[in-house]
Amino acid sequence: MVNNVKHLIIIGGVAAGMKAAAKARRESPAMKITVITDEQYISYAGCGMPYFIGDIIRDSKKLILREPIYFKNMHNITVLTRHLATAIDTMSKQVRARDIEKGQELVFDYDKLIIATGAQPIVPPLPGISLNNIFTLRTIDDTLKIRAFVDGGQVKNAVIVGGGLIGMEMVENLVLRGIKVTVVELLDQILPPLDKDMASIVQKYLMGKGIEIITSDGVKSFEGNDNTVIKVITDKRQLPADMVILSIGIKPNIKLAQESGIEIGTARAIKVNERMETNIPGVYAVGDCAENIHLVTGKPAWIALGSTAAKMGRVAAINATGGSDTFRGVLGTLIVKIFELNVGKVGLSEREAVKEGFLVESAIVPAGDKAHYYPETRDIIIKLIADKTTKKLLGAEIVGEGVVDKRIDIIATALTFGATVDQISKLDLAYAPPYAMSMDAIIVAANVLGNKLSGKTEGILPHQVAERLDRNEDFVLLDVRTDLEYKSGHIKGSKHIPLDKLASRAHELDISGEIITYCRAGLRAAQAYRILKNAGFSNVKYMDGSILAWTYGMEK
Repeated sequence: MVNNVKHLIIIGGVAAGMKAAAKARRESPAMKITVITDEQYISYAGCGMPYFIGDIIRDSKKLILREPIYFKNMHNITVLTRHLATAIDTMSKQVRARDIEKGQELVFDYDKLIIATGAQPIVPPLPGISLNNIFTLRTIDDTLKIRAFVDGGQVKNAVIVGGGLIGMEMVENLVLRGIKVTVVELLDQILPPLDKDMASIVQKYLMGKGIEIITSDGVKSFEGNDNTVIKVITDKRQLPADMVILSIGIKPNIKLAQESGIEIGTARAIKVNERMETNIPGVYAVGDCAENIHLVTGKPAWIALGSTAAKMGRVAAINATGGSDTFRGVLGTLIVKIFELNVGKVGLSEREAVKEGFLVESAIVPAGDKAHYYPETRDIIIKLIADKTTKKLLGAEIVGEGVVDKRIDIIATALTFGATVDQISKLDLAYAPPYAMSMDAIIVAANVLGNKLSGKTEGILPHQVAERLDRNEDFVLLDVRTDLEYKSGHIKGSKHIPLDKLASRAHELDISGEIITYCRAGLRAAQAYRILKNAGFSNVKYMDGSILAWTYGMEK
């Protein structure tokens, strides 16, 4: 195929930018390709940076996948590091840039342009914010500074401001370095993408490891000594700090595009179509600076993930070199490792689904990640969210020490093709005892949710039970575990009737009253629900997830 493109310029040299450059060269061997980036390092693994700080990855060079000389020698791609793109003239098709080291102003003509300017950390203008040893984590330079400071051995107390994904990864990696860590989160939960009931499971786990998690508290200022941070001041307390990690979020770098007349979308990132093309023909935007479409809602969304950035860069490169490809959108699929705990989410949370106007049904279902008799089987807790009207799945959240990623990926695939809960329950998934139960945990969870959707059962979420207990509402919370389990710890105020005695002792319960059953994981609670229903009890529910999903304290 004859390709008339003479010069492709790419602004940005990390995931999306360098993916676009490499793919463009494969598509068009003769094209002139120039990458302009203000950073010193290119093509680095940003998602691996916390693990270098934690000394899990010991050589920083392993994070830098390629250097400019590689792209020049192997692909004839010119990479200009430490060059800041300052303006785009879309009429004359020119990019202006400044050589940061020399101070020289440069002008480049282009035929096609890909903008991959990424995103930057949000740094609040708080008193003391410029003190030494207050860090953000976004670039290799940031990583090297944090690692060098931690290696100095002077850090005893670290405060992480923000309980999102980066914050949680940094918790683990700083603790691995022997540092006492405190997390301060303005919201009433950590891990904001998750529903609170699932995030609370993670919070309970971290607190069990001695990590202080402070929610519903905002940082007001930082205090220092000799221009170095020593204290974090919040609305409610003061925290000692030898170092601070700011992880309160990022924002897309859109200024360059915006000043060039390129349209910004409703999600406040660069608006693109399925070809990754902006409102200016021949100008594309990819990665963390660009909008996407959420595949569940069909609405514009800005979800900055490295995996998405690479796919967007590939699609833009194909189109910029005369080919044709599209990228339909995203699901916000994410996963994070926090010590032995795996946490994943895909699609909409229940909170997000309600906000979008869906009539929602959800289920929280603990299950094993392998056959129960197989060594090293671990629990995972699955939350599925569905649309009551269409019975289509809307999203999933999974937490546990077992295998989470493959279940998240199963749901990501199902959501991409608009699967219903019933269709998911019939999936022909791989089975052998070392890998899964005969009915995989996802299928079990889909069946539980399907029973709710069809009206066969009625559940209640743990946080709803806790709220009703706090309000002293009139209902019986029925523990159907064994005597030994009950004595080892139970929810305050609950009545105990073991499941194997429930049918014969049902007369002890008020048939006209409300009863909520619970057990360890939910199965026996659901069985108790059926027993009571068959005995003529009309107002019965079972607690989703039961004890495994309960984060509100127990008594003996």
